[in-house]
Amino acid sequence: MKENKEKDINKLRVEIDRMDKEIVNLLNKRARNALSIRGLKKKVDIPIYDPKREEEIFKKITSYNQGPLYDDDIKEIYDKILNMMKSIEEN
Repeated sequence: MKENKEKDINKLRVEIDRMDKEIVNLLNKRARNALSIRGLKKKVDIPIYDPKREEEIFKKITSYNQGPLYDDDIKEIYDKILNMMKSIEEN
């Protein structure tokens, strides 16, 4: 019984590792797109920070949420992501 549970745990961990890799790849792709947007905004003299867009993002991500994470949890994660995107854009 214990051996079967350990196999189940290892199987789930392999799946989590695969998802973590995908998340990292997607975060880097998102960062590249954010940098591209920043460059385009500079060319047409549009302000870099857009609080309205940030609110749109929060509305969209919470509408995608199916749980078990709460909307506030998702917002907290995305707040960190958005702050990191701003910091890489500033460098």
